[in-house]
Amino acid sequence: MAMFRKILYPLCATLLIAGCSSTTTSGVEVYLTRGDTTNVWADIYTGTLTLHSSANVVGGGTGEDVLTESITVEVTTDGYVHVTVQGATISGIMDNSGAWAVLASIGELSSLISEKNIDRLDDAGCSMSKKVIKIEGSGTPHYLDTISGEVSGQRKCKRALLTIVTLSTSGTLLAQVN
Repeated sequence: MAMFRKILYPLCATLLIAGCSSTTTSGVEVYLTRGDTTNVWADIYTGTLTLHSSANVVGGGTGEDVLTESITVEVTTDGYVHVTVQGATISGIMDNSGAWAVLASIGELSSLISEKNIDRLDDAGCSMSKKVIKIEGSGTPHYLDTISGEVSGQRKCKRALLTIVTLSTSGTLLAQVN
């Protein structure tokens, strides 16, 4: 019986700890090299970012949002892109051909996700600071004065190897020079 306890107690403790931990997956990557001659796109653009988000909770249903916010996009001459949404600035890069990408966290785009879906993610133990949403697109030279992008990303939060909640995002960004 003593041998059984020595094996059973550590096993139960391990299962309890694993059952309470939370892991996440996202899979967003940027495959660009920052440009050093992006002056043809360098400017400040204003426009909108529309985000469609869907939070699917196992046994708890799905919540969907489509929200739009005003944004500012700054492109620098040395290949940096800064997207500002509700006071939060998210930085990324642009290559010499005008392709650009920014990685954002749920926290940085929380103004575009309903409070109910934020609560669902928080209850599942999802980190709000991990970069899981990608905005990528292209700029047009100054004579067209626009910058556009597509939003994508998925976040799965797991406990004890079981997915508890999945957040999927998509959307569009469109901005013009002032």
